[in-house]
Amino acid sequence: AHQGKNFEHPDFELKVVYDAHNYFAIDLFQRIRMSDVENKRLVIILPSPENAVFISTVEAINKFRVSCRNVHVFFLYEYANEKGEVAPWQSPYSRSGHFMRYFYERLDAELRMPMENIHFFTNENWKDYSDMIATEGGADVAYTALSWSGGIGAIDAQTYQADTMEELLSMGSNYVTPMLEMIAHDSLRGMFGASGDLGNVPPCAVTVGPKDIAAAKERVDVEYLAACGGNPAHQKFAGKLALFGPVDPKNPGSMLRLFPGICYVSADVATPSIYRADRDWIQTELDAINKKEN
Repeated sequence: AHQGKNFEHPDFELKVVYDAHNYFAIDLFQRIRMSDVENKRLVIILPSPENAVFISTVEAINKFRVSCRNVHVFFLYEYANEKGEVAPWQSPYSRSGHFMRYFYERLDAELRMPMENIHFFTNENWKDYSDMIATEGGADVAYTALSWSGGIGAIDAQTYQADTMEELLSMGSNYVTPMLEMIAHDSLRGMFGASGDLGNVPPCAVTVGPKDIAAAKERVDVEYLAACGGNPAHQKFAGKLALFGPVDPKNPGSMLRLFPGICYVSADVATPSIYRADRDWIQTELDAINKKEN
């Protein structure tokens, strides 16, 4: 697999690893620990649900008595309905609700960040969400993941239409109707029973904008979504498109390559999209057809 720093920005790095979600958890824990040790504000943009990461990080925080008092959390995106109503975190259809259940509520009470440090998307604030991040000094780190549309979270080429990368990177938070590829992608998540039930996935979302990802001091992208009990990896195509396709507004995930950052890709995601045995069989059959026709 292609690894290293041979990308548009010299400080963007790709690493293929066997346990990407542990790299995510370790990175998140260390940043929270340093915010406690140095008594400095830490502003993070966080995808959710990332329940395995949340549980692992909280176990370490509780064990080593790390205070989250300085941590400010913003969310990559949140579900909404077609009426423009944003899912509150208490809703079973809320992405940020998983952060509350698997991170915040598992923290020992004295180690928790104040509730006002957790910045949920709401009906009232989604238009100003980018400004809210900027008011806190911008994100110190944006954790991201790619969707089947080749975008980052709910940022895709259909909802963020731009003629140039400069235009794309100037766009802020918004209420969007994601591409159907993202709806299909999300239907395979555990919060929907990994069922493929497209009708159960909320049709709309509110999201941070490309400018919030671009303005972050650091970016950590993680690609490890795979089916339980098997080796298919759902992000093979999206990962290859964003990491090796053209840097173009129609390929919004490619923005990551323009800035310092790191992308941890699981070994499952980094494998070829077509297994070698299948590829060899296809070529054999094509050769046989050509021989008959000639």
